Formats: sequence, structure tokens, C-alpha cells
Amino acid sequence: MSSSPIDLSVKLSKPFSSDTDAEKEDLLKEAHLYRDKLELQWDDLKKDATDYGKQALIIGGVIATTYLVMEAVLPDAKKKEKGIIEPEKPEAQRAVREKKSNFAIGEVVQSLVWTLAVGWARQKLKNFIADDQEADENIES
Repeated sequence: MSSSPIDLSVKLSKPFSSDTDAEKEDLLKEAHLYRDKLELQWDDLKKDATDYGKQALIIGGVIATTYLVMEAVLPDAKKKEKGIIEPEKPEAQRAVREKKSNFAIGEVVQSLVWTLAVGWARQKLKNFIADDQEADENIES
């Protein structure tokens, strides 16, 4: 089993010198440089957070406005289920059911009429095209 030796030596970027004041100045300059870089990044983060926060507030406002409009416009089905709104009288319920059934029958009849009309128009168009093609063949002959 061969293993590669691990390098435990410490590498210094600069050779050791006895001038500690100069080293201290260099270290302070590097510290200021890193602080400036961090402050720039922090400013960018604050700006991004502000932009995202504004967008989140706008989206939240749109959602809240939509919810309030929908609550105002749509019927209160939840309140009816909970019994908060007074239930309709049986006569009114019967009239509503009759209207719905008449409306459904009307929709079925209308759908049937449209189907027949479209089928009739399609047949007439096929006959017209066939007659036109026969007329063209007769002219060419």
C-alpha cells in the first residue's frame, strides 16, 4: 500500500520580516479592501431585496384585490351552506327548478336545430361543389 505524502508545511505569501508596522499597514489595507467589497455586495443585496419586496407587494395587492372583487361579485354559496342566508321558500325553489329544466330543454332543442342546420348546409355545399365540378368537366370536353 503506497500512499502519497501529505504536505503539512505552511507556505507564506511573503517571507517573514522584522518590519511589523509595514505588515500591519498591508493587513489593514487588505481588510479595508475586503470590507469595501462586502459593503458593495451588501448594497446590491439590499437593492435586490427592495426590488423583490416591491414586486411581492404588487403581486399580493393584485391577489387581494382579485379576492375582494370575486367575493363581492360571486354569490355567497358558503353562507348559504352554513345557513347564514335565509333559505328560499319552497315555492321559489320550485320555480327556479322549473326555469332550469325549461332552460335545459331549450338548450337541447337549440343544439339539435343547429346540428340539423349545419348538416343541411354541408349537404347543400357538397351538392354545389359536385355540380360545379360536373359543369367544369362538361365545358372542358
